Amino acid sequence: MDKIKNELIRKARDRYENIFPCGGTQNLLECFTIENGQMYFWFNTPDNSTHALYTDLA
Repeated sequence: MDKIKNELIRKARDRYENIFPCGGTQNLLECFTIENGQMYFWFNTPDNSTHALYTDLA
């Protein structure tokens, strides 16, 4: 799972450059949700917008 999380973090940084934890979390590794066979990565950008990337776990 850590490999998948690191890949989603890398994709988010490639797309948005500066990303930050959201929802009261302290680090990016806390910003994941697994639901319906997908892993979601939630994060904020400097403009205070929340974004999500996801990947299928199957």
